[in-house]
Amino acid sequence: MERRSLSDEDIPLPRVLIVDDSRMVRASISKNIRDRFDVREEADGEDGWQALLVDPSIQVVISDLGMPNLDGYGLLERIRSSKLSRIHELPVIIISGEEDDNARVKARELGATDFITKGIGNVELLSRLESLTRLARATRELEESREALASGSPIDPHSGLATQAYL
Repeated sequence: MERRSLSDEDIPLPRVLIVDDSRMVRASISKNIRDRFDVREEADGEDGWQALLVDPSIQVVISDLGMPNLDGYGLLERIRSSKLSRIHELPVIIISGEEDDNARVKARELGATDFITKGIGNVELLSRLESLTRLARATRELEESREALASGSPIDPHSGLATQAYL
C-alpha cells in the first residue's frame, strides 16, 4: 500500500460512501480502500440518500443493488434526478454479487458510472476509485470556475488568474 507523505497530511482523503445491507461487504470494501479514502458506510439506500444530503464531502458512491427500504436502483434514480449538482454529478459504482447483464443494462440506463461484481480485486477497485475521484474533483472545479465566471468574479478560484470581468 502506498503511504501518504508528510506534505499530504493536510490534504483530506477523498470520501467514498459505501451503501450495502451486508455489514461484511461494507467492512471488506472499507478495509481494502481506507488507506487511500475516507469511508462512510450506510446499510440501505434510504440511509445512503440521507448521507448524501447532509455530507457534501462525498465524492464517489459505491452501492449494492438489493437492499431493504430503498434499493440501489432507487438510490441511483434519486441521485441522477437530484437538483443539487454536487449530488447529480457524483460518480456511482454499482456493485453486485451476480454477473447479470440485465442488471448492468438497467444500472447503466439509470446513470451508473461503473458496474463491478463483488469480489473484484483490490488493485482494480482502487484504480477505479482513484480515477473517479479525480474525475469528480475536476468536474467540481470546472463547475466552480464556471460559476465564478458567470458571477463576474475578477479572480478564477482555481488558477488565481484574472478573469474577463477583471480585465
